[in-house]
Amino acid sequence: MTGPDAKAAKATFDDYNKTNPDIKVKMLTMKKDTFNAKLATTARSGKDVPDIAWVASEEVPSWQSQGILDSWDKLIKGTKLTKDAYLPAAWTAGQVDNSQYGIPGTMGTWVMYYNKDLVDKYVPGAMDDGIATFEEIEKAGAAAKADGVYSYANSWPFQNYDNLYLQMGGKWTDENGNISVDNDTSTKVFEELKNLLDEGYMVPDGKEAVKLFMNGKLIFMPEGTWQLSTVKDAKFEWGETTVPQWDLENLVQCSGADQYVIIRNKSGRSDEKLKGMVAFMEWLQSNQLEMLKSGANPSAKAMLDNSEYASMPQSFLLKQENIAKSVNVINTPGLSYVNTEVDARAWDMITGKANIKQTMQDIQKIAEQKMKK
Repeated sequence: MTGPDAKAAKATFDDYNKTNPDIKVKMLTMKKDTFNAKLATTARSGKDVPDIAWVASEEVPSWQSQGILDSWDKLIKGTKLTKDAYLPAAWTAGQVDNSQYGIPGTMGTWVMYYNKDLVDKYVPGAMDDGIATFEEIEKAGAAAKADGVYSYANSWPFQNYDNLYLQMGGKWTDENGNISVDNDTSTKVFEELKNLLDEGYMVPDGKEAVKLFMNGKLIFMPEGTWQLSTVKDAKFEWGETTVPQWDLENLVQCSGADQYVIIRNKSGRSDEKLKGMVAFMEWLQSNQLEMLKSGANPSAKAMLDNSEYASMPQSFLLKQENIAKSVNVINTPGLSYVNTEVDARAWDMITGKANIKQTMQDIQKIAEQKMKK
């Protein structure tokens, strides 16, 4: 939680502490790479172990396979922390081998913002159905190129890869249930992204995407729901929709469903501490509004009927039936390793510095090796 959503999370946890619970919460934030490294080290050493860690849904099976998580199963019996209290996909994302290793937090989703004025200028009518396709993005890019306006950006590679991979019919595992990304679908994904760059439609450096969008130089911007705190200050009319789609007959909208996990502590925890952890999770079910203001969606059903949430732009993900059905929460074992490598290598494939097929073959091997550890 180091982005625009960090302040909202801290304010939420501060509100909990103001209720004077028996056990208060202290929140520490750090960048993902630092967080993952520290979590692995502390869990194995038994020193400075956090009681609860807030992790991405795809991290749960990886951490559990390394033996550093404890299950919530015994703690939540007879409490409000039940599957019926959460959206099914979010609750399931915290499960490994039918045990609950994660309690859902908020759902931060990779969506897409678009400049309504630029859409009307370069691809009028493209957003009448509320969904942008890659075909429409290419059409927009061709029309806007001469004006120095881009139609697409790739600021977080694995997010765009995951969505397009599934939209193109890709499967994360083979017939034996093993992670499988060294295939023709992965190649097809990066060939499409490379084409967008080669044609001059895609921002050459994804890091400039938000700046270009806010300056009216980018039509479609895939970004996180958490970027709402920035986009809301745009000086033009904008909209928020799903990630761009490859096939309107196969809508796929990947989403995270962050999970609160228990890090194994060799010295154990007091009953008072354990009860406090459960009490905090129960309180969060109906007290997520501040975090939702930063762009997230709720995972707890208690928030769905909140009128203030229903008026937020990101609520379309759960309110529109066809979109809600397309939401895919990823928690495939090993995919977190794949995504880490995709983030590091995507631009080399897109720019032609690295062979796409060879790179995906390397990523496949790395994921397999890490899963064996």
